[in-house]
Amino acid sequence: MADAVAGRDRCGEQRLVSLPLSRIRVIMKSSPEVSSINQEALVLTAKATELFVQYLATYSYRHGNGKERKALTYSDLSNTAEESETFQFLAGAKVYHDLAQEDIISFVRVCL
Repeated sequence: MADAVAGRDRCGEQRLVSLPLSRIRVIMKSSPEVSSINQEALVLTAKATELFVQYLATYSYRHGNGKERKALTYSDLSNTAEESETFQFLAGAKVYHDLAQEDIISFVRVCL
C-alpha cells in the first residue's frame, strides 16, 4: 500500500501525488455527469487538489493566528474561507470537523 502522507510508494520512490488516487476516483465518479475517468485526468485532479490545499494552508497560516502559535488550526482555515475573497466559495461549506480535522492538518503539514 502506498504511503499517502509521505508521497512514497512501497519501494520508497517519490510519487507524483500524495493523495490516494482511488479516493479521488470515487469522489469524481460520484458525479452523475462522469462516466469514465482516464488516468491522466485523475493524476492532474489529484495534483491540482494538492496545490490548492497547500495554497489554502499557507494563506491561512500567514493571515491567521497560526504564525503566533506556530500551528495551523481548523479555525484558521475556517476564518480564511469566511474572510478572504479568494476562498469565499468555501464559506458555509459543511465539513465534518471531527472526522476531517486530523486528516486535513496532517496533509497540510506534509505540504508545508
